[in-house]
Amino acid sequence: MGHFNHHMMMLARDSRGLTQSELADLLGVGQGTVSKYEGGLSDPPSAFVEEVASILRYQPDFFFESGRPYGMPPFHYRKRKKLSAKALARIVAEMNIRRMHIVKFLRSYEHKTNGFIPEIDRDEYIGKSRAPFSIEEIARHMREQWMVPTGPIPNMVELIEDLGGVVVPCDFGSDLIDAMSQRIDGLPVLFFVNVNAPADRMRHTLAHELGHMLLHTVAVKSDEEMEDEADAFAGAFLLPASEVRPQLRRFDLRQLMNMKGYWKVSMAALAVRADRLNLITPYQRKSFWMEMGRLGYRKREPNEPPKEVPSLLRRMVTFHIKKLGYSVTDLANLLHLTVEEFQSMYRPEIVGETGTTSSFLRIIK
Repeated sequence: MGHFNHHMMMLARDSRGLTQSELADLLGVGQGTVSKYEGGLSDPPSAFVEEVASILRYQPDFFFESGRPYGMPPFHYRKRKKLSAKALARIVAEMNIRRMHIVKFLRSYEHKTNGFIPEIDRDEYIGKSRAPFSIEEIARHMREQWMVPTGPIPNMVELIEDLGGVVVPCDFGSDLIDAMSQRIDGLPVLFFVNVNAPADRMRHTLAHELGHMLLHTVAVKSDEEMEDEADAFAGAFLLPASEVRPQLRRFDLRQLMNMKGYWKVSMAALAVRADRLNLITPYQRKSFWMEMGRLGYRKREPNEPPKEVPSLLRRMVTFHIKKLGYSVTDLANLLHLTVEEFQSMYRPEIVGETGTTSSFLRIIK
């Protein structure tokens, strides 16, 4: 066993949604004790580590993992402003822990792909006019570079995984955050998505996070500017202007519902796209959102497209079980999780000790 890693203690606590004071109360010690151990001022005795592990439901070895957590950047996330700092800390901690899991899976699983998600420096991304590409031009160029056919993108999850990204389905425990994305040297680009989000919103969210990974890992702007650019990219990537402009000349709920069925994006996203393309008036925009609110469609729209289910992470887990001979208990130990938490996170498809088969992950709750 290596040295105690104070970063892991903080991650473990944050991942369970506890403050230092709350953890101290559960341990029966002063907050100062927890603060000093988390700050790396001293190493806790083994009995303390055992107790912390029991309370936070991790194996003791978890606290001796090497490495450190990452914050924002390199994380980008799509959230609503109501999300509390405590809730965000819990989600960021979980994302860091899931990233560490993927690092371990990739030690044995060879991740091959012919595609990639580039980092675009817009100062060097010059078009024929010798001016920097607009967001519209970048979206169009990326569809061409990735050989995306005209019309709707059949499956955003498959596209990202074909490009070498890893889509990680997560239960954030909140509908106030849709996704996080992260680019770290030596790893695939990671996309953590809220599986409880509607399918149409998840497609837009993935395109939004893809925009962040393309545009915002070289030149960092203000959060507001980056969010606006990522959202503009998502609209342009999913709904190419040349194709949707004629369709959006008629703007009412019936038309948007028909377009939703074809493009597999929300009516809200179509309305925002129409507004960005200057195809509707301020009055039409206001009337649309009022009607959506009256019908209760602001929170969840009718006629969702089918859920898009990630498969790359499932293949990693299945490879360890079927090719390398890991049991569920082995994998839980590898990740320093309880067996129950490993199964809830990854639900491996295995005919194991019980002789029964379970699905990898249930996306629809």
